[in-house]
Amino acid sequence: ARTIRLPIHITEKLNKIKKVQRELSQQLGRSPNPTEIAKALELEPAQIREYLTMARQPISIDLRIGDNQDTELGELLEDEGISPEDFTTREALRQDLERLMAELTPQQREVLSLRFGLQDGKELSLSKVGKRLSLSRERVRQLEQQALEHLRRRRLHVREYLAS
Repeated sequence: ARTIRLPIHITEKLNKIKKVQRELSQQLGRSPNPTEIAKALELEPAQIREYLTMARQPISIDLRIGDNQDTELGELLEDEGISPEDFTTREALRQDLERLMAELTPQQREVLSLRFGLQDGKELSLSKVGKRLSLSRERVRQLEQQALEHLRRRRLHVREYLAS
């Protein structure tokens, strides 16, 4: 029995694919490729690949592997997530930066946010920020400088993050 049940329509399609796969293997004397199976079933090769991917059995991360069966598969998988320490540090930095940004005027906050992509990750040029806020390029530059100067004076609040 499968660990994860597939919907009935997918199971039926997989059965048809397996049947055609066996027939083509006998005719061709080799394993057919997805394009050949797709042609026989009047489907797209991408659909065949998708169905065959669904048919793969999942394996347990508790599976013991190695010469002596002394290692679990899960032990070999790299954790790509952020460590709890890094998460805590980033969250504290985010909160401190929010507090510092709150000390700026709304216009300065908006200029820095747009210039450095703090909202959406997209950094804008002085002229683009100016167009968006109906300000001259020079006024945007002045607001940015004023805001950065204010933040530099208050940098003691974030110095510990910069050291790490």
